[in-house]
Amino acid sequence: MKILHFVHNYFGFSGASRQAKSVVSNIASNYSDIEQRFFTLTASQSQLASNDFIVYSSVPNLWSRCWKFLLVLIKFRPEVVHFHGADFALLLLCKIMGVRVYWKTTLFGSDDFDTLTRGRGGKVKRFLLRFIDVNNTLTKQIYNVNSRYLPSSRLVTIPNGVMIPNEGCIQRKSKVAIIMSAIIPRKAVLEGIHFFNEYLRTHNYTLYVIGPDSSALDGYERDYVQACHQLADDQVIFLGELQHEEALSYFSKAKFLIHLSRQEGMPNVVLEAMAYAVFPIISDMDGLANELISQNKSGINIDCVDGIKLPLLMFSNNEGRKAVISNHSFEVVASQTMDVYFGKQQ
Repeated sequence: MKILHFVHNYFGFSGASRQAKSVVSNIASNYSDIEQRFFTLTASQSQLASNDFIVYSSVPNLWSRCWKFLLVLIKFRPEVVHFHGADFALLLLCKIMGVRVYWKTTLFGSDDFDTLTRGRGGKVKRFLLRFIDVNNTLTKQIYNVNSRYLPSSRLVTIPNGVMIPNEGCIQRKSKVAIIMSAIIPRKAVLEGIHFFNEYLRTHNYTLYVIGPDSSALDGYERDYVQACHQLADDQVIFLGELQHEEALSYFSKAKFLIHLSRQEGMPNVVLEAMAYAVFPIISDMDGLANELISQNKSGINIDCVDGIKLPLLMFSNNEGRKAVISNHSFEVVASQTMDVYFGKQQ
């Protein structure tokens, strides 16, 4: 079987892209009869090297990407195109060429079907959504929206996956808290630092802020970045963007992740933190928190409590780690994805 994966930004700082590459890598390792390639959009034709997969790229311009995508469909002849994010023009080409479409919704409030069909071109987009063979709604929150557009027989809910570290990689927890995200307003990094200062600073914790603050980021605001950096001191330390493996190593001894993002599809960083037995402190995210944690057992939703009482003596989040191992390992997610490819989804 041949699978073509569409991602908006294969080479950049993108959680959806990283998630796609990880699932694809797991499939490649365990299913030798599956041939997989990527199609992505990039403004720089120099960013084409990939040691892992064949990657076709196009500039985002409508006609350019449609022409290049059509050539890929003709040359590679995939049986399934797996969309990790929305592109209606490419969806239409798949329908014309008779290729099955597996469409993943990645972010509530961004590419759920209500949001996609709002405003200009909404009627056309609602019509094109009918061409999706299977939609992965990612969360129950998104399922409740998308189920108004497609029948339940064409919907699945497969969560994001994470790498599960060995127990030997998890050290005794120290007075360390982590914020790991791009420094943009939607991720509420500034609010996270204020939370740290109010609840953890006086207990002699150190906060590491890990993530890019580049003007190339979608949603970048210079004043917001400056406001965050102005709070840096000997207990609030900015490490900038790190390689993913190096960033995850900070979870090994950390006790808390602070992630007060306003909107998410399914935040990988929360799942990764729990895989390292870190206790996540999160916002409600329009109800998504209930799908990620068990309140006061495997995490804290700060919007559902009157007063914050942090388990400062907790050594590790064993309950959160067990939940992630059971439901979010890449092996589990890849197996569920393969069922979709072969039409075995429930």
